[in-house]
Amino acid sequence: MHETTASLKRVLSQQRSDIAAAHHAGADGFATCVALTAMMDDALKQAFTACANGENLAVLALGGYGRTELCPQSDVDVMVLADEGKGKQAAEETAKKFLHVLWDAGLSVGHSVRTVNEALAQHGKDIASWASMLESRFVCGDRVLADAFLDAMQRHVAQGADRWFIEGVFEEAWARHERFGNSVKLLEPNVKKSAGGLRDVHALLWLYRDNDPAYFFPLDTTLPAIRRFVTEMEHRGVLDEQERLLVERALQFLLRTRHEMHFRRGTATDGLEYSLQREIAESLGFGRRAELHSVEVFMREYYLHARTLHRLYRNLSHRFHDVIAPVRYASSRAEQLSETFLRHDGVLMIGPDVRRLSSAREVLVAFTLCAEYELELHAGLRRAIAASLDLFDDAARQSPELAVLFRRILHSRRVAATLHDMNELDVLGAYIPEWADLVAFFQHNLYHYFTADEHTIIALANAERLREHRGLLRDVFRTIRRKDVLYMALLLHDIAKPLGVADHEVTGVELARRVLERLGMPDAIPDVAFLIRHHLVMEQVAFRRNIHDPATIKEFAAKFERPDQLDSLYVLTYADLSAVNINVWTEWKASLLEELYRLTAEVLHRNLKGEQIEQFKQARHERAVETLLERLSATLDRREVEDHLARIESEAYVALFTEEEIAQHIHRSRTDEPVSTLFSHREGFTEMTVIADDAPFALSKFCAVLAANDANIFDANIFTRDDGVIIDRFRVSDATTKKELSEATCKKIARDLHEVIAGTLDIEHLFAAHRRKWKRRLKRPVNPNIRTDVQFEDHPRFTIVDVYAPDSLGFLYRVTETISKLGLDIYFAKIATRVDGIVDAFYVLDRNEKQITEPERRAEVRAAILQTIALASEQELASSQ
Repeated sequence: MHETTASLKRVLSQQRSDIAAAHHAGADGFATCVALTAMMDDALKQAFTACANGENLAVLALGGYGRTELCPQSDVDVMVLADEGKGKQAAEETAKKFLHVLWDAGLSVGHSVRTVNEALAQHGKDIASWASMLESRFVCGDRVLADAFLDAMQRHVAQGADRWFIEGVFEEAWARHERFGNSVKLLEPNVKKSAGGLRDVHALLWLYRDNDPAYFFPLDTTLPAIRRFVTEMEHRGVLDEQERLLVERALQFLLRTRHEMHFRRGTATDGLEYSLQREIAESLGFGRRAELHSVEVFMREYYLHARTLHRLYRNLSHRFHDVIAPVRYASSRAEQLSETFLRHDGVLMIGPDVRRLSSAREVLVAFTLCAEYELELHAGLRRAIAASLDLFDDAARQSPELAVLFRRILHSRRVAATLHDMNELDVLGAYIPEWADLVAFFQHNLYHYFTADEHTIIALANAERLREHRGLLRDVFRTIRRKDVLYMALLLHDIAKPLGVADHEVTGVELARRVLERLGMPDAIPDVAFLIRHHLVMEQVAFRRNIHDPATIKEFAAKFERPDQLDSLYVLTYADLSAVNINVWTEWKASLLEELYRLTAEVLHRNLKGEQIEQFKQARHERAVETLLERLSATLDRREVEDHLARIESEAYVALFTEEEIAQHIHRSRTDEPVSTLFSHREGFTEMTVIADDAPFALSKFCAVLAANDANIFDANIFTRDDGVIIDRFRVSDATTKKELSEATCKKIARDLHEVIAGTLDIEHLFAAHRRKWKRRLKRPVNPNIRTDVQFEDHPRFTIVDVYAPDSLGFLYRVTETISKLGLDIYFAKIATRVDGIVDAFYVLDRNEKQITEPERRAEVRAAILQTIALASEQELASSQ
């Protein structure tokens, strides 16, 4: 046995090396599967020959191994078949010896020992076991025994529809899609189990092999079963040649990608993680195309191929849905909606013999009926539509009749779902060519969780669902008279991204104009153009500017000619943001946008201009101060309250803090404590207010302590009384849990702040311990596509410094320290971390309270901050190695 094991190890090592070399030299996915399967067969045969003692045993490959679809780190599953009766015990002993040889050779082999009857008894009990046996392939041993089992399986298949198995496969597919992603176009798909992954094709193979004798063909090692399966479907007219070629190319791509993932990681890695995508893209030879990076080209290819496989699953699995719940085309319950289309149980159908629609008009009629009657497309109709894309020529795109049909969709109550179906079937790109390049367009960063087309459809759905919500957004949505204009703005807001992400809100306007003219919507062009041109502005103002500053509201309000434009932009901004990433939309962001909307809407409805806005805001501020004085004077000395409020120039102070909080500030500012901290918890974050005497680098020290305690800062409001008392409020969340801080963490922060301000705790010592802790954690690599820049914006009183950088440990501490070293005072800050990138805004003045206006001084500030960013990135890289 020892010699057999040693021989196996040598042979397997050499064969694996040869197969890996062939893969890296460009071997296709099917060829690598065949080579790995043949290698494994040889190993099993050699081990079996060394162990078999004449028992009637047969070794069958199961699952992926049975399908001739082994990947470098795939599970190897076998079933050892034994004769009925006394022979089974001897078979089990031989099987143990056989498997120990394989295990000792370093192979991981899962196994079962069964008789034919025991194998067949799995039906009705275990879906996974039955599915794996449907893929059984003889490897070695008693061929007669193996054939007896395979013949019994074939007799089972010949019995007809297997409801138990069909329902089990559908349940497994539903659960799998829920767990690994119902969308094909996710940031980090699973190449095996996500929608559009290899498992979608496996599920089809199981359904066909279990229910149709024509597909229970013998499996062998010359060809993976999934390739033989799609070839068989073409021979039987289920697929045409073009469809078969598309599926084969998709399978080749996913298998080759999976092989590379396994070879690179040395484990059964199926999740195409963000950190792995660039490596895989470059290893598979994807270079740059136009403006796209190699990884973006690769991921776009992945999404298009995954969509092909998921579409195959959806279209062909419906045959088995109909087995469970048959559709009776001649039923009296079916309603004829047109000469071509019928409605039945919420589904739009065509006759069973229709393979293609007659015109582009008929295709759009189908979608219009789905939109207006709120229907789903039947699988047969989906296939007929997919076969009719060539009908969309220039004449169809210019047709006023088709434009009317499209506009009817925009006026329905099923806009997003209908456009989603049109996109998935490539009709949207065929009818609106400008859309085609957006399909599967991928931005390689952690902020964008979906491809651009998927994001757009989700944004449309989020806007449409507002009619079911409560609150201000719903109220505003219901007042929008031209929802078709809003929907077109959403549909086209990212339309120019494939031409260049940087200025897509500008270049998108002309593309939208062309589309709207063809659709017969020239009256919508000004408003759609306005919304596209400004679709990023509202979030930029809300999240990066002081919205309680009259200058901010004055500048923002000046962009609108009418209040209803603000209504549409508010809804569009919500829909866009909430569709970017599952973690982007938060209650905090919702409150900021709502407050900006309310402040601006009041200005627009009052038709205030220029100095009127400042006067209005000042009057409102004075009323708020007077109200506060009256209420706080009930428990505090009025002169003390007046003095406190008069010493804080910013109007934002009164707007941001409650009456109770301001009372606490007054109490704390009386004490002799060097620093006081106040904590209050909200849903998902913690507000921390620090009260201390002003001192050099005070803000950077606060930021350092928070960072060293894993408190992620996403908002900072900085106030300094004219007598030097600092009142700074930070909104923070736990860097690991993304939730509010624990009580223990709050106590630790308060203690560290006290020691740092007192001079008994050194910041660098604090950070060294923190960096050691984070070095042990799995970190994502720095994304080279993240913008790094420093820009300046003029303000009536301050200079606004916008800092763009990759996120890194203690970044805010480093950058605020640098700003202080430059002799600048920070009067207000907005901190925005976009998953892996930072966009921070600082309102600053020189120490002599002057703005930074000289080009030389701005260049000095910019250079110093960029150097800090570079050093922070280097430290981040070093700490992760």
